Amino acid sequence: MLQDLIIGMAGSGGDGIVSAGESLISASAKEGYFAVLTKSFGSQIRGGESSCRLRVATQPVLNPGGALDVAIVLNWEDFLRFGGELPVDGDTIVIYESATKVAPEAVPLKVKPAAVIPVALEAMAISSAGVQLAKNNVVLGLIAGWFGLAEKSILAGLRKKFAKKGPEVLAGNERAFAAGLDYARLNPLPVDRRIGAPHAGNNGPKVLTDGNEMCGAAAIFSGCRFFGGYPITPASEIMQYLQRELMKYGGSVLQAEDEIAGVASAVGASFAGVKSMTATSGPGLSLKTEVLGLASVAELPLVCVDVQRGGPSTGMPTKPEQADLFAAIFSAHGDTVRPVLAPIGVADTFEMTVESFNIAETYQTPVLLLSDQEIAQRKEIVDPIDTARLRVENRLVPNEAELANYSRFKYTESGISPISHPGMKGGNYLAAGIEHNEKGSPTVNGETHAKMNDKRLRKLDPLKSRRDLFVIEGDADATVGVIAWGSIAGVAMEAVRVARAQGLRVKLLVPKLLYPVAEVVYRDFFASLKHCLVVEQSHQGQLHKVIRMWVDTPPDFTAFAKSGANPISPEEVVQKIADMARS
Repeated sequence: MLQDLIIGMAGSGGDGIVSAGESLISASAKEGYFAVLTKSFGSQIRGGESSCRLRVATQPVLNPGGALDVAIVLNWEDFLRFGGELPVDGDTIVIYESATKVAPEAVPLKVKPAAVIPVALEAMAISSAGVQLAKNNVVLGLIAGWFGLAEKSILAGLRKKFAKKGPEVLAGNERAFAAGLDYARLNPLPVDRRIGAPHAGNNGPKVLTDGNEMCGAAAIFSGCRFFGGYPITPASEIMQYLQRELMKYGGSVLQAEDEIAGVASAVGASFAGVKSMTATSGPGLSLKTEVLGLASVAELPLVCVDVQRGGPSTGMPTKPEQADLFAAIFSAHGDTVRPVLAPIGVADTFEMTVESFNIAETYQTPVLLLSDQEIAQRKEIVDPIDTARLRVENRLVPNEAELANYSRFKYTESGISPISHPGMKGGNYLAAGIEHNEKGSPTVNGETHAKMNDKRLRKLDPLKSRRDLFVIEGDADATVGVIAWGSIAGVAMEAVRVARAQGLRVKLLVPKLLYPVAEVVYRDFFASLKHCLVVEQSHQGQLHKVIRMWVDTPPDFTAFAKSGANPISPEEVVQKIADMARS
């Protein structure tokens, strides 16, 4: 029996593909499995193609996986639009709608799958439920029957979902599920793909969530009480979550008229003494840049989440990419350094959001948190977050003696000066975008400008020693290394573990702090290396170039980079590692 099952489905908008995937992952969670569900859509507002891929496993999983074990095709034209997002190989079982009138030997695939099975999905839905829309529940029955996945929990989920729509609708969808289940039992697969039972130790409480919800929950935990933003795919769910939840904790959400107003309101709230946040994607980050500069020069804490998507411009709003790194690091005017962090998974989004607030508050700076469409919108079964091990930092405020002759931007050894807020007696000061002296008064004096630049940059130096913001695995003295970040980190982790199990000596570095560059951490990692592979989903290999700007790299320092919507599989990375080891 399989310990890991990857199912991919595609069809037209309205076919219920994503709904079926969500039913499967919910049922898998109840059964005690671990799972990752990614969803993909065309960029159309309505209609178009949609797909999902579900990886279910008896042990925790780090990424959506490589080639599909099962491909379910409701429409060939739509399935083929997803290309490498739904890869089929010689071990895949392909199940497709027979009404497409494609013969099994003529399916439009570049490889020969393990099995090709036409099924009259729409006809079964109509005969059992009376409507063709129930074909997604026929598919659920086939999956439960053929692959042994969570039959009872799927049925329970359907009953919960459709009960409010009346007994007739519920009964029809139950019959559709039963039709698929019966068909699977009467027509066994030519190859066994049943998944094993979840391990007994998996039965503890689990959380089914996505990265955007984790981000919103972590913001509330961190003490965020104001969000200012503007809807943009794929970051909108952060604002939607906070609109539902933040008011319960005394906070406010402003859906502004545009991206600039959203971040400006958040900077204003921070000036007022409130922990504040905004969220956007690439095009919105471009618009927010000027106001982020204001937060930098005024030394105001702020968290800005950028859920990256395919670019430039409108690009591919519904696809993941890691191509905003240059924008996050270098789109600031003047001599400005903004901390840039990135989570490596859904659960990690919680901790890295908390860390972003802590850094923003401690160093009085805007912080950019780079998520991406995959992490933000993929559903994942995770263990509950142990918040007891997380600390929450607050900004340094002036004491009574400091308020007697308050200098908001006073030069200090650390570069951090106490920050007041309106209403604090003696704490009045000018917070403006213009350069200023220690009191906050405008200045054009070059010497003062140099000192303030030094203050704003020097205060961030301790971040470069934060080894806890890096994940390091593998053989310490290996001559082959791998670096990956964001959603690709899970791919690299799995690849390195597989390579080591095959006897290859390799080690892995995953930076969660992308900027400022922690030179000493990279130098230590590079010390034993002759070969190093930087794996990322950007056409230019942006992290690869950033590291080269700051650190002396190994002799063979190579980028393995792909544009968004071209997934990188663990198997590809293992092959790259093996090639390096042989050389």
